[in-house]
Amino acid sequence: MIPLEEDVLEFIAWVIGGDEAVRVIRVLGEKEMSDEEIARKANLKEDVARRALYNLYQGLLVRMRRERDEETGRYKFFWSLNLDQVEAIVRDWKRKILKKLEAMLEHEQNNQFFFCGTPGCRRYTFDEAYEHMFRCPRCGRPLEFYDNSKEIKALKAKIKQIKAELEA
Repeated sequence: MIPLEEDVLEFIAWVIGGDEAVRVIRVLGEKEMSDEEIARKANLKEDVARRALYNLYQGLLVRMRRERDEETGRYKFFWSLNLDQVEAIVRDWKRKILKKLEAMLEHEQNNQFFFCGTPGCRRYTFDEAYEHMFRCPRCGRPLEFYDNSKEIKALKAKIKQIKAELEA
């Protein structure tokens, strides 16, 4: 694996299953291992390692193969990375982020905002500011028109970037 892939893999694993999933991914590398072996090498309890593996499996980041132990009759599970799915996962996340950014852009474009200028206070739409008689309900200072053109410009740029990445 190239280093960028490792970073992407670890980030995806973290989002899916937290720190334990990252430890599992680091141990797995490009070989197939049993869950007991993964737990031992990742220095995790077996139930914690299995939970992380199942989360990663549901997130399509790992594959699972089961084999029946002839002596005990129990199934043994073997896990490996599913690198074929990484690009699909990232594309899916980008599509979801794009939808949220487009909704945010629409909200920014369709509203006028008012702000008191106090750090920690939030912006209010015209209707909200009107309800509070153009006074900040948090600090009591007057609410003044807020120019959100920078936010709109930034959202448009990010949307354009993500659309270009999805088309590539």
